[in-house]
Amino acid sequence: MSASLAAGARFVLLDSALTTLDLTQDEIGLPFTWRYGPSNRDLGSTAYATTVHAFAGIGRRPLAPVHVGGRRDAGDLHISWIRRTRIGGDSWEFAEVPLGEDSEAYALDIVDGDSVVRTLAASSPFATYTAADQVADFGAPPPAITVRIYQLSASYGRGSPAVAII
Repeated sequence: MSASLAAGARFVLLDSALTTLDLTQDEIGLPFTWRYGPSNRDLGSTAYATTVHAFAGIGRRPLAPVHVGGRRDAGDLHISWIRRTRIGGDSWEFAEVPLGEDSEAYALDIVDGDSVVRTLAASSPFATYTAADQVADFGAPPPAITVRIYQLSASYGRGSPAVAII
């Protein structure tokens, strides 16, 4: 293990020594005791430190959708976006990235200030916020609407939100 770096270091080398933990779904959130120290010393050495940490499974969180757009048609607001993936999304050879989840599902929060006034569900990257729902939520269709769009994951729940004013 290299010597510790001071806070604000301009460069930290992450090499092949960095590994991932293969935690099961059941192990996420459980506290584990970790010992760490110099590799040239025995695990029982006083140079080793011990800490307890519970991982939240952030690596399983779906990424925020992108390119959120909307168009009005007869008062209804048709909202669209492009999903992203955590798994196998680096190829430029395909028109769409792999889903990376058990099923495609989204939650759209319609926001008024800090309050969520309605949540819509979608199973594709499209949703319709009807004119009737807009009147029920705002009294009249507003000129602009703030939405938060989350891709849903069976192993994590709501992912990171895409926030847009449309």
